[in-house]
Amino acid sequence: MNETITSFSEKAAVVWDDQGYLSDKELFDRLWRLAGETGLCRVGIPEAYGGVGGGGPEISETMRLLTLETGNLGLPLALMISQMVAHFMVGALGSDAQKASWLPRMAEGQFPTAFAVSEPKVGAHPKKLSTLAEKVPEGWHLTGEKAYISNGPLAGLLIVVAVVGEHHGKKEFSAFLMDGETTGLDRSKAMALPFFKPSLHGNIRFEKVTLDSGAVLGCPGAAYTELVLPFRRYEDAMMMGCVTGALRFVLTRLGASHAAPDDAVCETLGALASHIAALELVARESARLTEDPSIEAADQCTALLLHFRAVAGICRDLVASLAEAGLSLDDRSRSVMEDLKASAGIAANIAKAKQVKLGRKMAYERDD
Repeated sequence: MNETITSFSEKAAVVWDDQGYLSDKELFDRLWRLAGETGLCRVGIPEAYGGVGGGGPEISETMRLLTLETGNLGLPLALMISQMVAHFMVGALGSDAQKASWLPRMAEGQFPTAFAVSEPKVGAHPKKLSTLAEKVPEGWHLTGEKAYISNGPLAGLLIVVAVVGEHHGKKEFSAFLMDGETTGLDRSKAMALPFFKPSLHGNIRFEKVTLDSGAVLGCPGAAYTELVLPFRRYEDAMMMGCVTGALRFVLTRLGASHAAPDDAVCETLGALASHIAALELVARESARLTEDPSIEAADQCTALLLHFRAVAGICRDLVASLAEAGLSLDDRSRSVMEDLKASAGIAANIAKAKQVKLGRKMAYERDD
């Protein structure tokens, strides 16, 4: 995969040179086609379906190397979502027919994919989700709206989570495989975010979209526990690969930006280097734990995530102090740091809630 990433990066440099003349959509289209042509979209997909195999660790490492080589977080984020859908969803839960239909095209990079859970004003809270899937003779009718969907504006495959019923006062959800060309799918509300360029995000509306009975992915009625909750854990782990690649990119360029830094600057630079090296180990272990479905592994992932976020924050502060000391950031490094700052704010409340839950467990834990 290293050679694939190097090949992509060299060819992508030509595309980046034209970014001033391209819209975000045009830039993304060209880079995505190049990712497919060079084989980047094959990671995490079994060889039987045109991929190169691998799982969480390989996807995470690919994202780390891609971010390090390109100095960009947008395309790795888009690719990360697609490869996670391929490996952790279609590959793990799909029927033989679903795998045969979707995985070969995903391995070729024919289109990015999206996972549609969150909704306007309510996020992904299960009690508040309202997108509804009604059983009809021809299959299912889906009605509702999803929000903030990464890859949503261009996704050729969407995994849509919808309410299918209620049991003992709790909503039940199923996940549906939806072709991006399905009639009734409205993507007019695209979002122009000031970060993670050129990745695209947006809202998607469904007006009685008709799907056949074979569109259900995984166990009917169990999508929230089977897909949504595990996906958060996997996404956190894969994103660590992107973040460590970005920090290593900035560190490398900072170290070469000053001919003769004094001892104080070198001490700060050394602290940054040591923290990044430690975060790389945390990212690899978190990715490894995605292969373990146990509760113990999930708890370990939570602890590693909280530690990672805290140390990544220290790294951002150290970069800022080095810039003040004269190791100035070039334009590409500055853009990366702005994206890292933005990424730190994503799911911050969820991370805080996890930390409170962990602390409460420690506070009230009693010996037998």
